[in-house]
Amino acid sequence: MPSAAAFPPLNSPCRVLLVGAPPFAGALREMLAGVDDMELVLTDANQALGQAQALRPTVLVRALGGQEDSGDFLRACRAHPALGALPLVVLAPHAGNAARDAAFAAGASDYLAELPTQTELLARLRYHAQASRALLERDDALNRLYETQALLARAQAELERIDGFDILTGIPNRRRFDQVAQGEWQRARRNGQPLSLLVCDVDSFGYFNHRMGREAGDLCLRKMAGVLTGQLKRPSDLAARYDGKQFAILLPDTGLDGAVQVAEACRTALERLALSHPLPERRIVTMSVGVASTVPAEDAMFDAVLARAGEAVQAAKSRGRNRVAAFRA
Repeated sequence: MPSAAAFPPLNSPCRVLLVGAPPFAGALREMLAGVDDMELVLTDANQALGQAQALRPTVLVRALGGQEDSGDFLRACRAHPALGALPLVVLAPHAGNAARDAAFAAGASDYLAELPTQTELLARLRYHAQASRALLERDDALNRLYETQALLARAQAELERIDGFDILTGIPNRRRFDQVAQGEWQRARRNGQPLSLLVCDVDSFGYFNHRMGREAGDLCLRKMAGVLTGQLKRPSDLAARYDGKQFAILLPDTGLDGAVQVAEACRTALERLALSHPLPERRIVTMSVGVASTVPAEDAMFDAVLARAGEAVQAAKSRGRNRVAAFRA
């Protein structure tokens, strides 16, 4: 289907591209002369295809004056990007039924076996012009609909993507974490494999945020997110901002010892970053990490592991902060 650029504007006169030979071309020209809603452009078959893109006709009339065969020309029109959907009217007086059938088989929209009156010619051309423009309007509306649908689909995909990520840190949020955790829990239960969870809590973050300001607090959380994701080595490992200053790391197919190693790597990496903390006894920003690990039993729930990791992080804080505590769930 040709694009809208292949047609004249919808409110323009009907542009008739007349491809013909005398005497019928001259007769048609006289019939259309002075008609306000008709604009006639004369050409021959050799030039018509090359001029079609620039001329942008509304209707094409092929007038045959003798034994010319319109079949090849009509087929070429139907294969042309600017003429493929255009109404093609053939005028071939005295040509006979076989020529008429051949013209329709080659792609003609209408066929006149004798020179029409002006009234009939205008009626036919206006009918075909209206049909052409209606088709154009339909295609234009469909194209706009498809474009709108594509935009909506992209917007929906972006909303779904954003919905699963924390705006501040750019890493998965709690909703996304919970979805992944449930899937990994079910997989670990089926396969009898261990699943470990780390809860990472920024030490004395409330005081830091109060003294240093929100911008510094936001930057601290972004740094924290970068530290955690930087320690993950496998695509299945997931770090997420879980709740305010708390982050969670899910480690599928990982036992307690391996999870403790990851926790220590995260704690050490943040400590090495040496972000200044306003508390004299802190001096730098640190984190406490609680680790819980289990091989899910048939009747066990992931919430139990989450609770155990929460208990572990509280134990780490009670022991002086900036340390890792680990429990089996």
